[in-house]
Amino acid sequence: MVSISSTTEQTATTNDSPSKNNLKQAVVVIHGMGEQRPMETIREFVNHVFKQDPNLKNPHFWNKPSSVSESFEQRRLTTNRPKLPSGEDSLQRTDFYEYYWAHHTVNTKWEHFVGWFQTLLVCRPKKYDDHPNTLKPLWFALVGLLIFAVLSVWGWGALVNYITDTTCKGKLQILFMGLATVVEIAFLFGLNWLKSKFTKYFGDVARYVRANPANINIRQAIRKGGIELVERIHETGDYDRVVIVGHSLGSIVAYDIINHLWARHNKFKYTRGNRSFTSPLSKVAIGQLEELQEMAKAVGTPNFEQDAYRAKQHELFYELRSNDKANNWLVSDFITLGSPLTYADILLFNDNLEFTKRKLDREYPTSPPVPEAGNWFYSVGSRKYLHHGAVFAPVKWTNIFMPHKNFLKGDLISGPVSKNFSYVNIEVDTLSMPPPSNLTLTPIKELELDYKKVKNGFTHTEYWQSSEISDEHLAELRKALALF
Repeated sequence: MVSISSTTEQTATTNDSPSKNNLKQAVVVIHGMGEQRPMETIREFVNHVFKQDPNLKNPHFWNKPSSVSESFEQRRLTTNRPKLPSGEDSLQRTDFYEYYWAHHTVNTKWEHFVGWFQTLLVCRPKKYDDHPNTLKPLWFALVGLLIFAVLSVWGWGALVNYITDTTCKGKLQILFMGLATVVEIAFLFGLNWLKSKFTKYFGDVARYVRANPANINIRQAIRKGGIELVERIHETGDYDRVVIVGHSLGSIVAYDIINHLWARHNKFKYTRGNRSFTSPLSKVAIGQLEELQEMAKAVGTPNFEQDAYRAKQHELFYELRSNDKANNWLVSDFITLGSPLTYADILLFNDNLEFTKRKLDREYPTSPPVPEAGNWFYSVGSRKYLHHGAVFAPVKWTNIFMPHKNFLKGDLISGPVSKNFSYVNIEVDTLSMPPPSNLTLTPIKELELDYKKVKNGFTHTEYWQSSEISDEHLAELRKALALF
């Protein structure tokens, strides 16, 4: 398949001539789970993805204060205008922002995690039939470990009783009992270490993905901060395009931010004097949408032309932007790296039926969007507007992931997202949205990377890191960003 920065899509960007009006483009990176330090992720990202790009001549960036971030810990990394080695015109400048949210989940405790963990384990393995190579074997491994832990305590007691009852006395008895106790303590200590690691890294997931009363304030604060950051970026008037990149749990946060941001601005409201107005869809935009809707009928089949579809999305984005009098919408691309959205049916809800209902209600946007009366837009009199769940009509979604081997190599956390966020058709009577049989033939560009070309080990945090083996993963990420 042609990459996201294919000739067709690059033409759309070039024809818009953003460099002529001196506007910049912005990239917002949303970090994943764990105790992240402010600016740590974004520094590494810009250094490896931009500064070390072999296609650029003398790329450089500066660290400047950010007027749009809510914290003085957050700064803006702004680039120069490097040239291609061929000596072509200087490139458009880019500002990189990090949306930092880890401070909202500090002091996560085992009790915050254990309830959610129990719901994932105390169930029949059939629950994970849709994830036969990832969650299902992991379920058996974790259940087996818990059973072994219980048996080990029982076995230690039985062994101590046996040693006590044998004719073995004196120092030899003390030695055997000591060895048995040391082994059991070491095993239980290992389990406690795993417990602390689960709490430290996956506790963030538990506190964000489930809307339990104890988590509501955290979820609200994380989403609110991200939405307001992107809105302030819009309001500066300095940019003509925004790319949102989410890694790991940050991809779920990013998805929520884009979802709620679109619902606040999908009517493209603006004010003139003391009156408020909306910007309805132009005739050109309606024509583009009708073309996209027709193309979407072939999703999952060999007739679906992914590159042409995504190029049309890009055209729609620029048409909406040209008719947006208040810079309400500048997000052109959504990129997910190592995303657990591949398990959205398990992580977000107790069963897939509830998840499907929420998608049909357009609470969880899909690509292609769920239609309303046959269209992705609705009418108010003679005016037409994209509905609140149609964000992935103009926004292109690229998902980059790596399969795993034996849990420890590759990226167990990641996988294709089209199974959950794309569909072939909608069956309202049975409340089903069958996923495409071929997940590479959807509007979401699924890029599966070979972890062995990145690192012969766990690669969940390696998507923007240089590798001694190959930098193919960086090349794909650069294409997805399409900064030039």
